[in-house]
Amino acid sequence: MSGAGSRRTARSRGRPAGVDSDRDEAVRNQKPIRVIGKDRSRDHGPIRLMNVSVTKLLVLGVGFLALLFLALLFYTYSLASEEDEVARMARTSVTPLDAPKMMDLPQFQGEHRESLYWGTYRPQVYLGIRARTPQSLIAGLMWIGIKNGQYFLRHVCDDSDGLNTFGWIDHNGRDYGHQVLVDHDISLTTSFLKDRQNGSGYGGDWAVRVDVKKNDSDEAKQNLVHLFFYMADEEGNSISTGKDIDNFDGATLLTFGSRKDVGRWELHLESKDDVEIHYSGFKTPHMHNLTELVQGALAFHARTTGRLLLPDVYDDSSNVVVFQITAKLPSKLDIAFISGTGLRSSRVEERINQLRGFSACLSLLFFTDKIMHYL
Repeated sequence: MSGAGSRRTARSRGRPAGVDSDRDEAVRNQKPIRVIGKDRSRDHGPIRLMNVSVTKLLVLGVGFLALLFLALLFYTYSLASEEDEVARMARTSVTPLDAPKMMDLPQFQGEHRESLYWGTYRPQVYLGIRARTPQSLIAGLMWIGIKNGQYFLRHVCDDSDGLNTFGWIDHNGRDYGHQVLVDHDISLTTSFLKDRQNGSGYGGDWAVRVDVKKNDSDEAKQNLVHLFFYMADEEGNSISTGKDIDNFDGATLLTFGSRKDVGRWELHLESKDDVEIHYSGFKTPHMHNLTELVQGALAFHARTTGRLLLPDVYDDSSNVVVFQITAKLPSKLDIAFISGTGLRSSRVEERINQLRGFSACLSLLFFTDKIMHYL
C-alpha cells in the first residue's frame, strides 16, 4: 500500500536497505544477556531465609549469657552489700551493755534466789507446783468432774471443761496463793503456802490445802469427790510410797524420795474426814502425758472391777506416783511437802503441824476478806 512507505520513520529512511537486514540477523543469533540486578528486582517468589552462620549464632548466645551472668553478679553483690550494711547497723544498735546479767547480781542471789525456788510455776494446769530448775520435782492436782452425766478427768486448763470459775484470786508470787475452781456441781478452793524453817532443805517446805464443797444442796447430786495428787521427778529419780497408806488414820506419809537440790523429801497427807486412798506408780521420761496415764489406769481397773479407782500398782523404779483420795462432800485435806528430812534435826512432825496451822490461818484470812468484801 502507498501508505506503508509514507509511515517510515526518519531513522529507517536514513539507513541503507542491506544494513538493516544484516543487523536483524545478528540480533536473532545473539544469546540473551542476563542482568543480575534486574532479575533480583523482579523476583516476586517466596521470602528467602537469611543465610546466617551457626557459629555466629553460638557466639551471640554465649555473649548474651555472659552479659546476663555479669548483671546477676552485680545485682547480688549490691544486695549483699546492702544487707551487710543493715546487719552492721543492727549490731551497732543492739550492742549489749558491758555489765553483769540481772540474775547474776548479788542482790538476786542467796536468800532471795532460794525464797523463789518453789512456786506455782506451771500455768498450764489448774494447780501445779515445781522448782526453778530445768529438771524439777513437780506436783499437781487432778479431780473427776461430772458434765452431762459423764465423768471427766480435770487436770490441764481447757475451755471445753466448762468451768464457771478458775484461776488465782490472790497470789504474791512468792509465799502464798489462793484460788477457787467452780466445776458445775462442786467447788474446789485451793491454797498454796511456802515456809522455810530450821532443818529445811534448799527452797524450804510448802503445803496445799484443798477444800471441796457442793454447789447444790440436792442430795441426788454428786456426794463423793475423787481427788488425785501426784509427785513426779523429771530427772527420773525413783519415788517410793509410804508403808501405811492403806491404814489411813488422819495423817500419813504418802511418798518420799531424794534429790541433789533438796535432799531427802517427804509428802504427807492429813485430813479429819474419812477418806479412801488408792495409788499407781509409773515410770516414764515424759511429763506431758500424765493425764493419759491416769485415765488409762482408771479405765483398765474399771473394766475389771467395775470401780473407778486406781489399781494400787507400783512399777519398778517409778518416777511418777499418783494418789487417788476419795471423800464425801464436803471435805478438806492438807498436803505437806517437807525437804531435808535426812537430817536428825529435821523436826518433820513439828514442821508439818506448823504448815497445817499456817494453811488454816491463811484459809481463814481469805474467808474473812471475802466476807468483808461483800459487806
